[in-house]
Amino acid sequence: MSRPFVEIVIACHDARRPLRRAVASVLQDDEARAQVRVTVVAHGLDPAVLAAQLEDVAGDVRVVGFADGIRSAAGPFNHGLAMVEGDYCGVMGSDDFLEPGVMRSWIAHVQRERPDAAIAQIRLQTQTVMPNPLVRLGRRRRLDAAKDRLFYRTAPLGLIRTARMRELGLRMVEGVRVGEDFDFGIRLWAHGGRIDFLGGGGSYVIGEDARERTTGAVLSMTERFAPIRRLFDDGVFGGLAPAHRRALVIKLIRVSIVGTAQSIAASDPSDADVRDVAALLRSLLGEAPDALRPFNRQDRWVLDGLLEDPSAQRMIADVQRARAAGRLHRWLTPNLVHSFARESTLRRYVLYFCKRERGGIE
Repeated sequence: MSRPFVEIVIACHDARRPLRRAVASVLQDDEARAQVRVTVVAHGLDPAVLAAQLEDVAGDVRVVGFADGIRSAAGPFNHGLAMVEGDYCGVMGSDDFLEPGVMRSWIAHVQRERPDAAIAQIRLQTQTVMPNPLVRLGRRRRLDAAKDRLFYRTAPLGLIRTARMRELGLRMVEGVRVGEDFDFGIRLWAHGGRIDFLGGGGSYVIGEDARERTTGAVLSMTERFAPIRRLFDDGVFGGLAPAHRRALVIKLIRVSIVGTAQSIAASDPSDADVRDVAALLRSLLGEAPDALRPFNRQDRWVLDGLLEDPSAQRMIADVQRARAAGRLHRWLTPNLVHSFARESTLRRYVLYFCKRERGGIE
């Protein structure tokens, strides 16, 4: 093939990974195979070792070497994306794979619609489809980062118009243990132009049968919050429209602040750890002062406690109280007016129900 329409970059740092499954899933049907190239980046490995695993896979496959001595997928992904020649590109983990017909469906959509990015429908290998992003009912085209909750999908899985990626200067952050795609995804959803959702046509499957995953390792508080702190250091918040900035802050508080409080409460946290969580919460609220409005009463017990008394004893008590919360406290906000806000729990439950009644993911 002289020049592919789509090019998928797969980074692999361990020859024991199910790489052949990943590559074969991209090239599994004739129609897609004629338009796709897979570039495998052998990260710190002899490319010949991986090429030998792929020699009987039909299609355009190239294996290139890359070594930076860093245990992160960012370097090899950036190396592979810099080599892309196709109109559209994407990245894939060597543990992951596409369901049958997915690449054919993706290509048909981007050829017909020509979006700047198309977000993949995803699921974990042993689970059903993730309702993430939870886009507006019936909405698949011309999505909005705030209205369609795109920031809840950090990883830029799917297809990206190569020219747009390079115009925005999107790169994975190298030299970090986790969150290498954090900045990439946020900038893409906020500034990428036309964003579509590839729902209903099969899934990108996140493999769960790998021997180990870097993101499953225990992280220090500094490592856990490093991707968010980089957003401040790199001026990402300042480059967002107010509605997008608020939506991003709400997502970060929900996932990183509440989630961290819940996870460390069971592991005897220090007061210093809790102060770190509280300090980041205050920094985020500095970017969007009204971001706590859509949070339910259950989460507000934890968040308000961090702001009032950032101590381990208080946080553990608030998390325990939150875990015992009844249905009304999980559904309603302290001010009932905000219970149906776009980012509220009750609004999300209603949207989940509507999508299920309409036959699944939109």
